[in-house]
Amino acid sequence: MSTAEALVAVSDMILDSIDSLNKVEFNKKGRKYKLVNDNFQRVREEDKHLIIDPKNPQGSTAAISAYYILSRIGSGKILDEIPDFCLSIIGVAQELERNGWYEEENSSVVNIKHARYNPMEVRDEALEYAAQVNDSHIAQGLDIMIASKLNFLHTDHHIGLKLDSVYIKNFVEQYYGPECTTNPDILVALKSFVHWGNTKGILHKLDVPNVWMTDELSRNFASFPEPSPDLKKAVYDRFPSGTSKYSLIRRAFELLYQYQYAALIPFPRESVADLETILGLCYEIETNPIRYHLRSVAKKLCHNPVNLNDLSQKYAAHSSPLLAVISLILNTFENCGDFLLQNSKIPKLTTQLINSHRSYYDELHATYTAIKSYEDKNWDANDIVLRLSKNSFSIVDAMDEASNSLCQ
Repeated sequence: MSTAEALVAVSDMILDSIDSLNKVEFNKKGRKYKLVNDNFQRVREEDKHLIIDPKNPQGSTAAISAYYILSRIGSGKILDEIPDFCLSIIGVAQELERNGWYEEENSSVVNIKHARYNPMEVRDEALEYAAQVNDSHIAQGLDIMIASKLNFLHTDHHIGLKLDSVYIKNFVEQYYGPECTTNPDILVALKSFVHWGNTKGILHKLDVPNVWMTDELSRNFASFPEPSPDLKKAVYDRFPSGTSKYSLIRRAFELLYQYQYAALIPFPRESVADLETILGLCYEIETNPIRYHLRSVAKKLCHNPVNLNDLSQKYAAHSSPLLAVISLILNTFENCGDFLLQNSKIPKLTTQLINSHRSYYDELHATYTAIKSYEDKNWDANDIVLRLSKNSFSIVDAMDEASNSLCQ
């Protein structure tokens, strides 16, 4: 080999190496991950990725791709048996491509030049089928797409092992029939479909504040249909994925505050500052949910995302004592939120937990015993509260003090 040939060979090797770096991927526990936007993201079945042609967005590449994917589910019988559902998927796929509403390339949407399968094998039949798409099909498909992004905000999953999302399930039942909510082919199709839409763009249209939108994405989504008021309101029904511990604490104390004997249940004064701190954090999460989402860092959902591991370490000294207090109260008093004990975040009532809070636990039991003695005499709850009221610091006092402090 001559020197020139050797140089050419080395150059080719270097170019091949550079090309491979642009396609870094690895396998872990049978799952494939690929480098996308400086982060490794899981790559699901690549024959379920929507193929688009950005150079010809008004073409029908996405519609053909969607048809191809549907035709590979359960031997394609879904196309004949549930045509309105399939036309919704195909119609939305076409709108995603034409308007730039699709997810970033190389995640669940692939540029045609990088396609791992050839949807054009079914081009003619796909176009014939897609000709039946109407505005209702598109509107219905977009409702499901939007509901899936709402589900992602709350659970970190667009769709679960079954149709767990109330909104997705209701839409499927309303638009395509109740039998479709348990149809396995429908679920398989939706597991691909819901990932095709741009998450940030749709969350922005749901009025989730502070979503990181580029100028191009903002322009593209200016034409996206407005989600229903119910879906926008549902943004605040739950805390974002990864923050349920703080939501649980607030919910537990709100329930305890309403308990008929709340004014009698003692609360450790040293934990008032913890309660105030967690309630303050809950307010921040509620007003800026995207910043606290589990994937906010990895998916660059906002400009200043919170690292939830750091957050957990920062607030552990406040949340742990409160969870212990919740456990001790719920395990002592009846019918004041017993169902919360099913949540694994609330510690079990163990000897170690009791011994760590012995004086407080004894105080709770003394209060419970006193209440029970009057209940056995058929006293009314209000009369029991009046009878046993004393100057001890209660759940009501703690919640009022923490809430008033936050309002100042």
